[in-house]
Amino acid sequence: MLTDEAIARQRLTATARGKEPADVYITGATVLNVYSGELLPRNVAVCGERIAYVGDRDDAVAGATTVIDGRGYVLCPGYVEPHTHPFVLYNPATLAEASLQHGVTTIFADNLELFEQTGVNGFLGAAQALAQLPIKYYWLARSHSQSAIEDEARLYDPAAIGRVLQHDLVKAVGEMTRWPEARAGDPAMLKAVQAGLQARRRIEGHAAGAAYDKLNALAAVGIESCHESTTAQEAIDRLELGFATMLRYSSLRPDLPDLIELLSRRGISSARLMLTNDGPSPTFVEEHGLLDGALRVAMDKGCRPIEAYRMVTLNPAIYFGVDRDLGGIAPGRYADINFLRSLRQPTPAMVMAKGKVVAREGQLVERLPEIPWSRWFPPQWLTPGSWEARPSDFVPSADRALLPTMRLVSAAITRLEESVPCASNRDVPLEVADGSLACLIARDGRRITRAVLRGAMPRLDAVATTFNSAWEILVLGRRTDAMAQAVNRLLAMGGGLTAVQDGRTEFELALPIGGVMSYESMESLARKSEALLTVLRSHGYAHHDPLFTLFFLCADFLPEARLTPRGLWNVKERRIVAEPEPLRGVSRPGGH
Repeated sequence: MLTDEAIARQRLTATARGKEPADVYITGATVLNVYSGELLPRNVAVCGERIAYVGDRDDAVAGATTVIDGRGYVLCPGYVEPHTHPFVLYNPATLAEASLQHGVTTIFADNLELFEQTGVNGFLGAAQALAQLPIKYYWLARSHSQSAIEDEARLYDPAAIGRVLQHDLVKAVGEMTRWPEARAGDPAMLKAVQAGLQARRRIEGHAAGAAYDKLNALAAVGIESCHESTTAQEAIDRLELGFATMLRYSSLRPDLPDLIELLSRRGISSARLMLTNDGPSPTFVEEHGLLDGALRVAMDKGCRPIEAYRMVTLNPAIYFGVDRDLGGIAPGRYADINFLRSLRQPTPAMVMAKGKVVAREGQLVERLPEIPWSRWFPPQWLTPGSWEARPSDFVPSADRALLPTMRLVSAAITRLEESVPCASNRDVPLEVADGSLACLIARDGRRITRAVLRGAMPRLDAVATTFNSAWEILVLGRRTDAMAQAVNRLLAMGGGLTAVQDGRTEFELALPIGGVMSYESMESLARKSEALLTVLRSHGYAHHDPLFTLFFLCADFLPEARLTPRGLWNVKERRIVAEPEPLRGVSRPGGH
């Protein structure tokens, strides 16, 4: 008995032979053939979700066939995003909507937030639900935390990771942000690599700042890619050592213009290059688009169009081993097709995904199916009334004469400075030039880590958020009463982001999905992100994107110091600088 897939293939073959009509027939178009590097006049027949025929014939048309006039269009394969984080205020379904509008029909996504907050069953359930969308989501399976959580060994049990890697939608281990440990031969990192290799999955790297010799060791370990090149030489180093190299055009690091110009000038092969947006902010998406924006930049900076389009279609498909299904316009592949007015206009006039037109002129044709996020995430991630923050909670203990001090030197990078003295009997516990108190509080309020952060937003009374890589409560401020007010507002909202000045709320955004994701549209989130930036700049924030400052302040892999659930972490020396303390006045037991 034939399987459903075999029956579908049987029909594809019949249509290719002209014996059965197509569901959709595109006539008179020019096809960008990423395999041969040519622009060819061709018709395209589609049956179900896949392409049945590409050629000159037009004999697979019957009364039920939808005929699309392709004259004046270049047909390009749907764009493939090889590395992104689908939870930058938006959720994966919201990102899917925006992606389809910009011609991205396949996403390889980080599973960190879904896996770490909902476990194996929650992640796999959400992955299956998202597979019902027109877009194709594949997943990169994390093998370790990003913020030194307390129960990491239990959550990232090798058996659990192995189960995740067996799923058809999971295509890689990664990204491995703890690359120094991998390079040093850490057993946990080696086990993760071995699990990925045994499952025949790619091993995704994150080798920010790694020099040539260190990259040698990472390649020897088994890491196969890196998206952290910030100079052309770094990209060339990675290519020389066999890494698939992703060039980033994102709100965090818009390195692509300089990288692509130098690589193009030197004539470097593009066969192992890909373009990525690497989890852009909503504002960036609204202003620059997604991979269509990256394509535009690449071509403007001298990259030949066919090479640029291969970087977002065939190259990632080959790298992840899915080129049998996608990456080009050819029989048997998914009918993921962008209708371009010209190669120099990479934002599509029309987008087809899985054989159906899903977007025209940047707008979805119809709403996507709803994803039942509350099935895996409680409707209120923080429970109102379970505890309450008090101003005294933020005052350092009397036996701590000095507080460890960090300075924010860019949107995401800090450096350690000399510890500063603090007093424990004031409404404002510190008087430090350009400084704020920075605290990370467990979600149930049972512990707190305190430090000083300079160079962030020194005139703001308080900002508090659950949008961080520890999934806990991060609060920055110069007044303890305002810090308590901001935290209590977060508890009432069930997670989100709020800023308080002079006793009033200046900004607020609820993030009910795991404390980091919203149900709102990309356009709405872009407006609110701009409003947040305006508020924080008015209080001294001097960097380009506060979302990344807040999110990465708890990440344990970026220089130089980070607030984590285990305490203030010295990233370079891999040690705790300051332990967390029990939070006074909180009796409720429990933990992360």
